[in-house]
Amino acid sequence: MRKWLPISVGLVAALAIAAGLLWRDDGKTSLPVRGAMAKFVPAEKPQSAPDTAWRDGDGAERRMADYRGRVVLVNFWATWCAPCIREMPALARLQAELPVAEFALFAISVDLEGRKVAEPFLQQNNLATLGLHLDNRGSVARAMGVTVMPTSILYDRDGREVGRLAGAAEWDSADALALIRFVMDRGAGR
Repeated sequence: MRKWLPISVGLVAALAIAAGLLWRDDGKTSLPVRGAMAKFVPAEKPQSAPDTAWRDGDGAERRMADYRGRVVLVNFWATWCAPCIREMPALARLQAELPVAEFALFAISVDLEGRKVAEPFLQQNNLATLGLHLDNRGSVARAMGVTVMPTSILYDRDGREVGRLAGAAEWDSADALALIRFVMDRGAGR
Protein backbone atom coordinates (compact mmCIF):
# COMPACT_ATOMS: atom_id res chain seq x y z
CA MET A 1 0.00 0.00 0.00
CA ARG A 2 2.82 2.40 0.86
CA LYS A 3 4.46 2.07 -2.54
CA TRP A 4 1.20 3.20 -4.20
CA LEU A 5 1.00 6.35 -2.07
CA PRO A 6 3.72 8.29 -3.99
CA ILE A 7 2.14 7.24 -7.29
CA SER A 8 -1.30 8.37 -6.11
CA VAL A 9 0.07 11.69 -4.85
CA GLY A 10 1.92 12.17 -8.13
CA LEU A 11 -1.21 11.41 -10.13
CA VAL A 12 -3.28 13.88 -8.11
CA ALA A 13 -0.57 16.53 -8.54
CA ALA A 14 -0.42 15.92 -12.30
CA LEU A 15 -4.21 16.23 -12.58
CA ALA A 16 -4.16 19.47 -10.58
CA ILE A 17 -1.46 20.89 -12.83
CA ALA A 18 -3.38 19.85 -15.94
CA ALA A 19 -6.56 21.44 -14.57
CA GLY A 20 -4.61 24.64 -13.96
CA LEU A 21 -3.53 24.67 -17.57
CA LEU A 22 -7.11 24.23 -18.75
CA TRP A 23 -8.81 26.71 -16.44
CA ARG A 24 -7.09 29.96 -15.55
CA ASP A 25 -8.22 32.18 -12.74
CA ASP A 26 -8.96 35.83 -13.57
CA GLY A 27 -9.12 36.80 -9.91
CA LYS A 28 -12.92 36.48 -9.58
CA THR A 29 -14.01 33.43 -11.49
CA SER A 30 -12.28 30.84 -13.61
CA LEU A 31 -12.18 31.44 -17.35
CA PRO A 32 -12.59 28.40 -19.61
CA VAL A 33 -9.24 28.80 -21.37
CA ARG A 34 -8.45 25.55 -23.14
CA GLY A 35 -7.68 23.94 -26.47
CA ALA A 36 -7.75 26.48 -29.30
CA MET A 37 -7.70 29.28 -26.70
CA ALA A 38 -4.66 27.97 -24.79
CA LYS A 39 -2.68 31.10 -25.73
CA PHE A 40 -5.38 33.42 -24.30
CA VAL A 41 -3.88 35.30 -21.35
CA PRO A 42 -6.38 36.53 -18.74
CA ALA A 43 -5.84 40.10 -17.55
CA GLU A 44 -4.12 40.14 -14.16
CA LYS A 45 -5.82 43.39 -13.14
CA PRO A 46 -8.76 44.11 -15.46
CA GLN A 47 -8.42 47.68 -16.72
CA SER A 48 -11.03 49.72 -18.56
CA ALA A 49 -10.50 50.07 -22.28
CA PRO A 50 -8.71 53.27 -23.29
CA ASP A 51 -10.84 56.09 -24.68
CA THR A 52 -8.81 56.31 -27.90
CA ALA A 53 -10.97 56.49 -31.03
CA TRP A 54 -10.60 54.73 -34.37
CA ARG A 55 -12.48 55.37 -37.63
CA ASP A 56 -14.95 53.08 -39.31
CA GLY A 57 -15.49 52.78 -43.07
CA ASP A 58 -17.81 55.80 -43.08
CA GLY A 59 -15.20 57.96 -41.32
CA ALA A 60 -17.14 57.99 -38.04
CA GLU A 61 -15.27 57.78 -34.75
CA ARG A 62 -15.73 54.63 -32.73
CA ARG A 63 -14.84 54.29 -29.04
CA MET A 64 -15.05 51.33 -26.72
CA ALA A 65 -17.29 53.32 -24.35
CA ASP A 66 -19.98 53.29 -27.06
CA TYR A 67 -20.30 49.51 -26.64
CA ARG A 68 -20.77 49.19 -22.89
CA GLY A 69 -23.32 46.51 -22.18
CA ARG A 70 -21.86 44.23 -24.86
CA VAL A 71 -18.91 41.88 -24.79
CA VAL A 72 -16.37 43.20 -27.32
CA LEU A 73 -13.54 41.49 -29.16
CA VAL A 74 -11.03 43.89 -30.72
CA ASN A 75 -8.66 42.36 -33.25
CA PHE A 76 -5.69 44.24 -34.70
CA TRP A 77 -4.58 43.09 -38.13
CA ALA A 78 -2.78 44.19 -41.30
CA THR A 79 -2.86 43.12 -44.95
CA TRP A 80 0.89 42.33 -44.82
CA CYS A 81 0.47 39.98 -41.82
CA ALA A 82 0.15 36.32 -42.90
CA PRO A 83 -1.19 35.06 -39.52
CA CYS A 84 -3.76 37.89 -39.57
CA ILE A 85 -4.96 36.87 -43.02
CA ARG A 86 -5.20 33.24 -41.92
CA GLU A 87 -7.40 34.03 -38.89
CA MET A 88 -9.76 36.59 -40.44
CA PRO A 89 -12.28 34.09 -41.90
CA ALA A 90 -12.64 32.59 -38.40
CA LEU A 91 -13.35 36.08 -37.02
CA ALA A 92 -16.08 36.56 -39.64
CA ARG A 93 -17.64 33.21 -38.71
CA LEU A 94 -17.47 34.11 -35.00
CA GLN A 95 -19.20 37.41 -35.65
CA ALA A 96 -22.01 35.64 -37.51
CA GLU A 97 -22.43 33.13 -34.66
CA LEU A 98 -23.09 35.57 -31.80
CA PRO A 99 -26.00 37.99 -31.27
CA VAL A 100 -25.23 41.62 -32.21
CA ALA A 101 -27.16 42.89 -29.19
CA GLU A 102 -24.70 41.16 -26.85
CA PHE A 103 -21.45 40.96 -28.81
CA ALA A 104 -19.38 43.29 -31.00
CA LEU A 105 -16.28 42.43 -32.98
CA PHE A 106 -13.95 45.08 -34.39
CA ALA A 107 -11.19 43.93 -36.73
CA ILE A 108 -9.07 47.08 -36.83
CA SER A 109 -6.55 47.47 -39.63
CA VAL A 110 -3.22 49.05 -38.70
CA ASP A 111 -2.12 49.34 -42.32
CA LEU A 112 -0.34 52.67 -42.85
CA GLU A 113 -2.19 53.16 -46.15
CA GLY A 114 -5.52 52.69 -44.35
CA ARG A 115 -8.64 52.39 -46.48
CA LYS A 116 -6.64 52.24 -49.72
CA VAL A 117 -5.38 48.73 -48.92
CA ALA A 118 -7.71 47.44 -46.19
CA GLU A 119 -11.03 47.92 -47.97
CA PRO A 120 -10.07 46.09 -51.21
CA PHE A 121 -8.52 43.31 -49.12
CA LEU A 122 -11.75 42.77 -47.16
CA GLN A 123 -13.85 42.80 -50.34
CA GLN A 124 -11.56 40.48 -52.34
CA ASN A 125 -11.51 37.96 -49.49
CA ASN A 126 -15.27 38.03 -48.78
CA LEU A 127 -14.66 39.59 -45.36
CA ALA A 128 -16.65 42.80 -45.82
CA THR A 129 -19.08 41.65 -43.11
CA LEU A 130 -16.31 42.40 -40.59
CA GLY A 131 -16.66 46.07 -41.49
CA LEU A 132 -13.87 48.49 -42.18
CA HIS A 133 -12.13 49.80 -39.06
CA LEU A 134 -8.93 51.83 -39.34
CA ASP A 135 -6.05 52.72 -37.04
CA ASN A 136 -3.43 53.68 -39.64
CA ARG A 137 -1.53 55.83 -37.13
CA GLY A 138 -1.45 52.99 -34.59
CA SER A 139 -2.77 55.15 -31.76
CA VAL A 140 -5.46 52.69 -30.67
CA ALA A 141 -3.08 49.74 -30.89
CA ARG A 142 -0.53 51.60 -28.75
CA ALA A 143 -3.17 52.68 -26.23
CA MET A 144 -4.25 49.04 -25.88
CA GLY A 145 -0.66 47.84 -25.49
CA VAL A 146 -0.53 45.89 -28.75
CA THR A 147 2.96 45.00 -30.02
CA VAL A 148 2.27 41.86 -32.09
CA MET A 149 0.06 41.32 -35.14
CA PRO A 150 -2.47 39.90 -34.87
CA THR A 151 -3.58 40.57 -31.33
CA SER A 152 -7.12 40.14 -30.06
CA ILE A 153 -8.39 41.67 -26.82
CA LEU A 154 -11.62 40.58 -25.15
CA TYR A 155 -13.57 43.12 -23.08
CA ASP A 156 -16.49 42.44 -20.73
CA ARG A 157 -19.82 44.29 -20.71
CA ASP A 158 -18.34 46.99 -18.46
CA GLY A 159 -15.50 47.71 -20.89
CA ARG A 160 -12.82 46.01 -18.78
CA GLU A 161 -10.20 43.83 -20.39
CA VAL A 162 -10.83 40.14 -19.74
CA GLY A 163 -7.65 39.05 -21.51
CA ARG A 164 -5.82 38.90 -24.80
CA LEU A 165 -4.34 36.56 -27.32
CA ALA A 166 -1.25 37.53 -29.32
CA GLY A 167 -0.98 35.63 -32.60
CA ALA A 168 -3.51 33.91 -34.80
CA ALA A 169 -6.36 31.97 -33.22
CA GLU A 170 -9.29 29.78 -34.20
CA TRP A 171 -11.94 32.29 -33.15
CA ASP A 172 -14.78 30.18 -34.54
CA SER A 173 -13.77 27.10 -32.52
CA ALA A 174 -15.90 25.59 -29.77
CA ASP A 175 -13.22 26.68 -27.27
CA ALA A 176 -13.39 30.33 -28.38
CA LEU A 177 -17.19 30.31 -28.33
CA ALA A 178 -17.16 28.78 -24.83
CA LEU A 179 -14.83 31.52 -23.58
CA ILE A 180 -16.85 34.36 -25.11
CA ARG A 181 -20.21 32.91 -24.03
CA PHE A 182 -18.83 32.51 -20.51
CA VAL A 183 -17.95 36.23 -20.45
CA MET A 184 -21.35 37.09 -21.96
CA ASP A 185 -23.21 35.01 -19.37
CA ARG A 186 -21.16 36.37 -16.48
CA GLY A 187 -22.63 39.82 -17.10
CA ALA A 188 -26.07 38.76 -18.34
CA GLY A 189 -27.88 39.87 -15.18
CA ARG A 190 -27.05 43.55 -15.64
